[in-house]
Amino acid sequence: MQNPSDLLPRWIVDHDKAARPERSADVEPPSPVKLLDWDDGFTPSGCNNRPGKIVVDQPRATPRVFQVLENAVGDGTADAIYASAVRAKVWGVFIPTKTLCLDASSKEYKQLVDKLRTQVKSEDETTLDKAGKTRYRHALAQLAVLEFLVAKGGPVITPSDWQSAHGVAVWVISSDCNDETEYHLDYAEMVRYETNVIVPPLYGATLHVSPLQNLHEGDEAPRATNDKVQPFEGGGFHVNLRGLEHYKQYGYKTRLMNKMTTDELEARMASEPGWQSVAYRYRRGILCDGEFPHFSGRVRSLPEGSSPSCSIPYKRVVVGFNLFPHAIGAFVERFPEHSDAFNKYVKLSQTAVKQASDCSKKWSLEELKKNPKQAAFIKYLARKLREKQQHDVATAIAIS
Repeated sequence: MQNPSDLLPRWIVDHDKAARPERSADVEPPSPVKLLDWDDGFTPSGCNNRPGKIVVDQPRATPRVFQVLENAVGDGTADAIYASAVRAKVWGVFIPTKTLCLDASSKEYKQLVDKLRTQVKSEDETTLDKAGKTRYRHALAQLAVLEFLVAKGGPVITPSDWQSAHGVAVWVISSDCNDETEYHLDYAEMVRYETNVIVPPLYGATLHVSPLQNLHEGDEAPRATNDKVQPFEGGGFHVNLRGLEHYKQYGYKTRLMNKMTTDELEARMASEPGWQSVAYRYRRGILCDGEFPHFSGRVRSLPEGSSPSCSIPYKRVVVGFNLFPHAIGAFVERFPEHSDAFNKYVKLSQTAVKQASDCSKKWSLEELKKNPKQAAFIKYLARKLREKQQHDVATAIAIS
């Protein structure tokens, strides 16, 4: 069984060897991509305390983009994703570029969209087994990518971008009152967990699918109490267009700023440059450069009762999209964020790391200081144990 790290290029896997005299060309990222030293205040447990790096200067047609698109997907697509997300609370899949039709004006595009819409409409997710649910969610995500990113986002995400993209990681998260999404930078979570290399997506996107909207001065309120779209408070999207400059200042979940809540961040935005805020609105899409840090504010209220369109309690649901390049695409495809495979791998890998750590802790610090050769050997054994357990984890996931 192939180790997960075998799916990554050497310039990521062996990034901490790049400064050594014996380094080879394949330990360097392909031009114009650069790999920079980076410390955002966080070191994943699975990376053996390797130094942090970040990938920058990934080629893309529309860098620094920030665009809000209304009616980004059809009602049927939004409602089906909403119902699925509320039932599951969270799920994630990966949509390979090769499974998409990238010409939204073509007959092939229409046929694919019609096929997916028919599949989604004809199936009842609540009656499906685990494999059936995965297939259904994959169809939902593929449909959303086609309607939102390919059709609506076509002027931003160009054919050259799609050629550079292995595919799109798609996930859904359902939130209740007082839930929030902390300040963060999107990146390939599993890649960082294994290597401590931050690889941002080429582009990131957010889609609002709940039948809800934030009301501000000048907004039109729903026309009647039985209208499909209902007002609520909080849960807006906030992004800083200063990009990595801002993230370098704030760090992982604001760890470099004495850990701020989203309420504190919202209060701070008026006095700090670069912030853009987007209210939550049904079928609204937001398309951004993958290097822009962002957060979602706390959900302060939700309507009582259930949505009349699907008889499901009101929740604030967001759909996330990340376009990842070929260099890491196969790795992300194998372990999409918020998928069962992702969650299982992290859980088992954390257990393996703990066992390796316990092995090395059997020797006291003083004993290791007195015997550097023994210390080096213990470190070697711990690394080999972790590599074996990573292989066993990958095998267990493949079998399950």
